[in-house]
Amino acid sequence: MCSCDHLPSVQQLTMSSDRAMLALLDLSLELTARSLQAEHPTLQDQAYRGCGEPPVTHEALAASIVILATSLREVIAGYRNCLDILLGDREQDWPF
Repeated sequence: MCSCDHLPSVQQLTMSSDRAMLALLDLSLELTARSLQAEHPTLQDQAYRGCGEPPVTHEALAASIVILATSLREVIAGYRNCLDILLGDREQDWPF
C-alpha cells in the first residue's frame, strides 16, 4: 500500500490544514503513476533499458512522469515527516 492510504485526522488538520493538500497531491501522484503503468506495461518490466533500442517517445515521457511523481511523493513524505515532528505527532529519531 502507498503512504497515501493514511489520511490525516481531524486533529492533525486542525494543527496544520496543509496536510489535506499534501494528502490530495500524494494521492494524485500515485494514481497518475499507476494509470501510466497500466497504459504502458513495459514501464514495470523495464525490458527496454537492457536493449539497444530506446523506448518510443510516449513511453519515454510516461517513464519520466512516473519517475518525477515518485520523486515528488518522496518530497511530500519528507514534508509530512517534518510536520509530524514539529507538531508533536512523532518523536524525532536522533542518530546519537
